[in-house]
Amino acid sequence: MAGPMVVASTFLTGLTTAHILGYKGDDFPFSASLLLGSICSATDPVAVVALLKELGASKRLATMIEGESLLNDGTAMVVFLILLKIVEGEEMSFGSMVVMFVRLSFGGPLLGLLAGFIMSMILKRIHNNFVLEVNTTIVGSYLVFFIAESTPLHISGILAIVALGLYMTRSGKTRISAESEHSVHHVWGYIGYMAETVIFILAGVILGKRLS
Repeated sequence: MAGPMVVASTFLTGLTTAHILGYKGDDFPFSASLLLGSICSATDPVAVVALLKELGASKRLATMIEGESLLNDGTAMVVFLILLKIVEGEEMSFGSMVVMFVRLSFGGPLLGLLAGFIMSMILKRIHNNFVLEVNTTIVGSYLVFFIAESTPLHISGILAIVALGLYMTRSGKTRISAESEHSVHHVWGYIGYMAETVIFILAGVILGKRLS
């Protein structure tokens, strides 16, 4: 669902935009329709997960939906970046598109796994100091995203963070002190809540300005 179906959704949305809605021509080429399709293919599970919590559904199901959404967003972002270069007029052969897709799709997870290993080694040396452990996870996460997106690597920061999170969930969390585990969860839960709130506020402000 987070890989081939995102590409299929992008292509089908592009076809619908161009041939059913009629947005085609020199001012709106088919590549622009595909770009719109990649934007629409990114899912938002916030409302669904909140509803599942209200209904008392299993936590495993909510976690699965949230995880699929993260991978979906990473794949959609990779497709978006490739199509954006085409829409901007940059000449890209099929081979260069494949190379870029592979670099973005696999470079990010590799960086995330490497960062997860390093972070777990650092956490192993910290004992019963929740301030340092929380700061290590926060700084490590933002540093990974910065290295992925703002350095000559130019790989997917979203997929790097997803891989880092999966590694920490599978192996790295055992390096966190038992006394600090709840503090780390509470801090990251608050960060997630604030991030979602800020995103919706910014989206409303931007949309309001465009419509006014």
